[in-house]
Amino acid sequence: MPAPGRCYRYFPAALAGETLRHLLVGRQEIFESLFDEADRASASRTPRFFLLVGDRGAGKSHLMSLLYRRIRDELSGRMIPVDLAGEEYSIFRASDFFLRVLAGMGVETADVAALGEDSMVREAAVERIAASAGGRQVVVFVENIHEVFSQMERREVRALRSVFQRRDDLSVVASAPSLFSGVLDHEEPFYNFFRVFHLRELDCDEAKDLMRRVAEVDGDTAFIENFGDYEPGIEALRHLVGGNPGLMVRLYEILSQCGAGKVAEAFFRLADEQTPYYREVFRRLPGQRRLILDTILAAETPLSPKEVAGRARLNLATVNAQLRRLEAEGYVVSRPMKKRTTYEARDRLFRMWRAMRQPAGRDRVFALIGFLEAWHGRPAAVDVSYRGAPGVMEGVAPPNRIAAGGREDVLAALREAEGQTDDPGRFVQFALDLAREELLAGNRANGLSLIRAAYAHAGSLDPATARRMTAGFLKRLAGAGEVSAVGSAVREIVASGGAGWKGLLKPVTDALAIVEAKDTRLYYTRLQPEERAVVAGIVRAITGSEELGPGG
Repeated sequence: MPAPGRCYRYFPAALAGETLRHLLVGRQEIFESLFDEADRASASRTPRFFLLVGDRGAGKSHLMSLLYRRIRDELSGRMIPVDLAGEEYSIFRASDFFLRVLAGMGVETADVAALGEDSMVREAAVERIAASAGGRQVVVFVENIHEVFSQMERREVRALRSVFQRRDDLSVVASAPSLFSGVLDHEEPFYNFFRVFHLRELDCDEAKDLMRRVAEVDGDTAFIENFGDYEPGIEALRHLVGGNPGLMVRLYEILSQCGAGKVAEAFFRLADEQTPYYREVFRRLPGQRRLILDTILAAETPLSPKEVAGRARLNLATVNAQLRRLEAEGYVVSRPMKKRTTYEARDRLFRMWRAMRQPAGRDRVFALIGFLEAWHGRPAAVDVSYRGAPGVMEGVAPPNRIAAGGREDVLAALREAEGQTDDPGRFVQFALDLAREELLAGNRANGLSLIRAAYAHAGSLDPATARRMTAGFLKRLAGAGEVSAVGSAVREIVASGGAGWKGLLKPVTDALAIVEAKDTRLYYTRLQPEERAVVAGIVRAITGSEELGPGG
């Protein structure tokens, strides 16, 4: 492990190699594959052209910086790595590109640039690169290559490809946030030219591992020592924002400042910080495309092109064309399902950021955050021994008491104490425990009666405590695999607890709908990405299998 220092989110090249290696999480396999390919290319003198594709914060710069260093340190006898600036604002011609490569190699370029005619400058620069390399391959690292191409006229992009095609001593490792028209469109010079590597999101365990490693680099011993307290919140936040490494690093920084259990605060701070970027996204898009993206972002569910056209009041053919463009640019993703295709935002945090700008959207976000806090939180610590039940031993868990023959005594005591309990927390927890046992035993009327009794007192509790008790109750009930029992319980909670519970328990009702209909298409017609994994987990808990998962 490297010595504590500082983790730079936007400038990984400033970090020591040991630190970069320590922070490489979920990317080891792709890193080794890229290096092995570079090794083989240098040995056989055959060029390679790689394009790393991933959203902002996906780890492209980190991976490229680490690959650059390893090639420099281990393959210097056969390869010269050249790292262009992360943002190249002055490359407008192919000649500019090759002059920048020469400068990156430390070679003087004044006499080449003084040749005058641009084609002569370009060819002279290419020849000097070869001469200066001394028989070694030159591998050029280009971040945000889509921006480089956008600055160049098409004939200059064509000239760039022409050089790459006829030379065997030039390779390129490039990055872009998505596949763009310069590599997607058939008529473009670089169509089908790069071997593409997509950087996936980190799963939950990888996200937690990355946070721990960043804390080690930062020397944040308090975060590491109390990591167990942070885990439920991290799991909840991972569902909300996805597994983007850059966002995970920022969430670590926020959580380490505001403390464990602050899921809502951490989420709102993170979303608020993205405001300048998301506003810039809208500003860059032309009118119709902006309207279509905003229509998708603001929707409660993924939308078909026909639904987008209706809401945006645009021609369907226009919508289809613009949706294809938005997907190519990485803003939306499509989900084909037999005769129906739906579209949703690719960046789930972008969608939630937009939703929070509308009252109804804010309500949905608040409800989901409340559910995730409760579902992933630790069970509320409540003493559930009930001393009012005659003939029942104190401190014995409810199932044991019932098995010992005290069911009727306990139920009678609860009914008697319902209107006069001075400890609503203990009463609610105990009533829910017994309700679960009654429902699973087939005593539906008793179970629902106990749920009504519990929620008559739940309003006296701290809302977070009531939500945790409810989540724990439903998780244990779902784990028994009794679909009808879970459905009955949810309906009774909503009826007894009030309207707020309907929004809060939406993930459970969505899961029940999928299980009852045995229709996995509902994941992509009713649910947004941040809801999908949550609902899939509940479906898995109820069914005990992966058969009805999103990919099932």
